[in-house]
Amino acid sequence: MHAPQLATADPESRSMGRIKALLSATALLTVMTVIVTWPQARYMSTRVAAHGDVFLSMWRLQWITHALSTDVRHLFDGNIFFPHTRTLAYTDATLLEGLLAFPFLLTHANPVLVYNVLLLGGIITSGVGMFLLARHLTGSADAALVAAAIFTLAPYRIEHFMHLELQWTVWMPLALWGVHRIYESGAWRYGALTGAFLGLQLISCMYYGAFLGILVGALAVLLAIAQPRLVRAAAGPLLLGAALPAAVIFIYGQPYLANARELGTRGPGEIAGFSAQLISYVTAPEGNWLWGSTATRFHGEELRLLPGATAAALALAAFFHRSRRMVWIYAALTALAFELSLGFNGWLYRWLYGHIWVFEAFRAPARFAILVCCALSVLAAFGVQYLQARAPGTRWRRTVLIAALVFVAVESGSAPMRLLAVPRAVPDVYKVLKSLDPSVVIEFPIVDWDLTPFYMYWSAAHWDPLVNGYSGYRPADYAATLDYMQTFPDDESIWRLRELHVRYILVHGFFYKPADYADLLLQAAQRPDLIPHGAFRDWAGQTQIFELKPAP
Repeated sequence: MHAPQLATADPESRSMGRIKALLSATALLTVMTVIVTWPQARYMSTRVAAHGDVFLSMWRLQWITHALSTDVRHLFDGNIFFPHTRTLAYTDATLLEGLLAFPFLLTHANPVLVYNVLLLGGIITSGVGMFLLARHLTGSADAALVAAAIFTLAPYRIEHFMHLELQWTVWMPLALWGVHRIYESGAWRYGALTGAFLGLQLISCMYYGAFLGILVGALAVLLAIAQPRLVRAAAGPLLLGAALPAAVIFIYGQPYLANARELGTRGPGEIAGFSAQLISYVTAPEGNWLWGSTATRFHGEELRLLPGATAAALALAAFFHRSRRMVWIYAALTALAFELSLGFNGWLYRWLYGHIWVFEAFRAPARFAILVCCALSVLAAFGVQYLQARAPGTRWRRTVLIAALVFVAVESGSAPMRLLAVPRAVPDVYKVLKSLDPSVVIEFPIVDWDLTPFYMYWSAAHWDPLVNGYSGYRPADYAATLDYMQTFPDDESIWRLRELHVRYILVHGFFYKPADYADLLLQAAQRPDLIPHGAFRDWAGQTQIFELKPAP
């Protein structure tokens, strides 16, 4: 079966019309993204979402640039959680985003600007990818534009605005498009493209790469059932499409496998806590204009998965479309992604957890919701096309398009994003640290998550090994270090610091109660093994630098 074609006068004008429609769609999606994430576009160089994971992401981008420009063999050996190695693989490495950032960060571009461009770029290009898929399946630029708007503006994206890797979903619709093209043409190049898109999704976000692989496989099976005569020609390209991401997993997954052997995987209890519930799909993020009052049903940002009433209504209209076979295929994909998002509240993910090792490493099955949104967006495109076909004339068909876009935009509208200003200049304390001999550093207050992302972000100014760390996993002995440091600078904490080969200790006074800070400095002054190097400005206040003498 071949996709419907746009009715134009000749191939050249048809091609120009398709390019013009794509550019127009990109422009509109850009405007919509700017509006729904406002005021981020106003502060691209100076502010980011007020969440620690943003600083983790900026650290990842800068570490990748540092490793590629110094010693690529130690790419995964981030400078956090010293003395442990492979620490970049304690979380999603965001390798593709790091590669895109590399030429700019290498020339000392503003890391905040680079991060924000990648963040918004991931959202916009995801919509463009959906536009291409939906237009291919429906032959309608109008229907594709609505599908793209739904995928771009999904409330799920706003809920995860602090997660760079979760915005890079452009490869999802493109991989699905590749499977369709394999069946339509039997061409090996589409097998290669499909495999490339899956591989790119893996190195953009490992979560989504693994999840997308399931849906791509399901689509291939469903198309084979629907069109058995095309299976023979499609088999070779499909195998090629599977081989390429398998090679990526084999190479890229090595540090993750090593870490899993050392740190273990996610337990059933942890996964159950991040498994969607039926009510998750009628629960919106807190800032949503229309449905934000439902947010109190869940804490955190993983279980508020509302796709929107407009998307659901248009998807229902799709079942009246003449292309029933394709509608039912995408309905099946939607149902599959939905069931998998239920995690341990369903049955399929529980089975995968028990039989396929990689699923033991993923904490949040609820993130399958983005694939629910992806498949639902395609159904919505068919729904728009059906409604336009029923409209009595061009004016009413335009009205259907405008109304659908307006409803999607209003439903996706969100309160202004909470942003945090990031100083453009490197704080003095890190300039001083860079001027000292490279050594192991620890920063206080030492907490598991509150301040550590900021320590990591600013460590790009010196790249000394850092005892502190914040990530998806943490070494078992890090909890012991945290316990020892609660009584710093007593003998036990000093013993632990020497065991970790720490030389420089940074104490950020702004984050202590005045009495506690004064008491800490008094105790430090009474220790001859702590040499004060002075107080210097950090991003919030004053920081004392101490040098720890080696054990006698």
